[in-house]
Amino acid sequence: MKITTRVIAVLSLGISAVLLSACKPGVPEATPATPAEIASKIQSSKKLTMVHIWATWCDPCRDEFPEVVHVMQNFPELDVILVSGDDPNDPAPVNEFLAQYESPVGSLVSTELNQAFIETFSPKWAGSLPATFFYRDGKLVSEWEGKKTYEEYRETIETLLK
Repeated sequence: MKITTRVIAVLSLGISAVLLSACKPGVPEATPATPAEIASKIQSSKKLTMVHIWATWCDPCRDEFPEVVHVMQNFPELDVILVSGDDPNDPAPVNEFLAQYESPVGSLVSTELNQAFIETFSPKWAGSLPATFFYRDGKLVSEWEGKKTYEEYRETIETLLK
C-alpha cells in the first residue's frame, strides 16, 4: 500500500489538532453550590479573598465584569470566588459569559437565593447585584454593593493587602 505525501500531511494536521486540543487548559465553568458549600470555600482560603456576586441577567454585572477580570489578571495574590445568581440547572448562559469575557476562574452558581444565601456573605447585604465581599482568613473585612471601576477595586485591594 502506497501512502502519498498528501495523506501524510493530512494525518499530521489531524494528529496535531488532537494534541493541541488535549493540551489546551480547561475553560472555566459554572458549578452549582449550596450556601454552605460557598461558605466553606470562603472559610478555607488562607489569603485575601474577593467574593464577587453577579448574574448574566444583571446589566450592571455585565458592564462591570471586564473590570473584575482585569482585577483577577492583575492581582494573582488574591483568591477570587465568583458566585452567580443564575439558574443552577442551566449553566450554559454562565459558561458562555465566562468564555466571552475570558474569565480566568469558573463561577459557583448558588442553588438557593434566599436569606441563608445573603447571610453567607454579610448580614448587612441587602441582596442587590453586583456585590463584592473581601475576606481575610475567612473573616469579612470589606464589602460593597453596586458596580465599581477597576481603580476602585485596585485601591481597596492594595489597602487590604498591606
